[in-house]
Amino acid sequence: MIGGLLMKFIFHGKRQGRMRTGFLTFCLALVLIIGGSNLSHAAVLSKEDFNLYGYVDASYTQNFNNPKNSGPNANHLRIFDGDSNSFRPNMAQLVFEKEGTNGTNAVERAGFRVKLDVGEDAQFTGGRTGDDFDFQELYAQFVASIGNGLDIRIGRMNTLVGYEVIESPFNPNFSRSWLFGLGQPFTTTGIRLLYPFTDKLTVAVGAINSFTGLTEDNNSAKSLEGLISYSPTEQVGINVYGFFGRESSNTAPGAGKRALIGSYVTFQATEQLGFVVEGYYANQENGSGISSGRNARWNGAAGYAIYDFDDQWGVRVRGEIFEDAGGETSCLGTAGSGGNANACTVSAPIAQTLWETTVTLQYKPAPSLITRLEFRYDKSNRNVFLDGSNTFTNNQQTLAAEAIFLF
Repeated sequence: MIGGLLMKFIFHGKRQGRMRTGFLTFCLALVLIIGGSNLSHAAVLSKEDFNLYGYVDASYTQNFNNPKNSGPNANHLRIFDGDSNSFRPNMAQLVFEKEGTNGTNAVERAGFRVKLDVGEDAQFTGGRTGDDFDFQELYAQFVASIGNGLDIRIGRMNTLVGYEVIESPFNPNFSRSWLFGLGQPFTTTGIRLLYPFTDKLTVAVGAINSFTGLTEDNNSAKSLEGLISYSPTEQVGINVYGFFGRESSNTAPGAGKRALIGSYVTFQATEQLGFVVEGYYANQENGSGISSGRNARWNGAAGYAIYDFDDQWGVRVRGEIFEDAGGETSCLGTAGSGGNANACTVSAPIAQTLWETTVTLQYKPAPSLITRLEFRYDKSNRNVFLDGSNTFTNNQQTLAAEAIFLF
């Protein structure tokens, strides 16, 4: 089921393969630190307790507007596919982890994850521009012996908010939705508690530094994020997420309370056909320089249809609407080397409503190789895109090809 797979990825990691490694010395040192030197032989870790996996992702995107920017040509209002008419080394990701479980001793209960990103996408996984290198996740874990096991994590983690994720292989489409790319956090830094009440109901809550994923805090207050995941049947998954805290505005001076509440529902109609629907509402106090009440509001909805003809061929369709009523999220122009993320032709905050339709054809010539061909049409009620004549327009169309190797 789609929802079950996603929850496994968020909380326990997605294994696309396992490579046996020679970290025995490190493992033994970790055992001594966690449990002391008097551990029984059964509690000693071996290299089989550790996982090493990842993927390599590259793409090419053709923008039929042929935009001509003053800097690198960009696909406007895009995240992770910002290079126009260019090849892009998106991501090389390496994950090294030991998963904590609700086991019988401290060694089994302790865990960690280190997730390293290299490539142009790594400039933005940390919540702000940087170089092509980022530790997307880096946390320590311990599963306390409370009931079904209270999972405690501290460090930097993928956010609990939203359906789509940073990792392209785990998304239905190549390009990211505006719901994810413009209006949701990517990663968060803090402490997270996860508790599985039953095999159908799981609750997670975290106290974090910032909505933007920064490892440091930009004020003295901490924010909260949470997720309730419920699967009444094997075919249906219901997920409700939220965020609340004092955050600085992107476009206006000062700070205020930021709140976001949303949900996504997954439905596996048949073995081959699945559907996802997501929607959320967000508001930033003192976050808009153009609205009369100074509050910035953004909200949207997206629907996905995912169909696999067989183990190799599949098609994914996404339709989406996104409203940025306070001009807070969509036209900030965050530039990165070799291409832009969230680039916009408008230099000042602007209220707009965006629509997009995306069709992705997926082909897997081998279990470890994913290839995609994707067409996307973007439309705005304002002229925020650029064409080859340096003329502002209200739409853009792109055709992208992507290849992902999993290991």
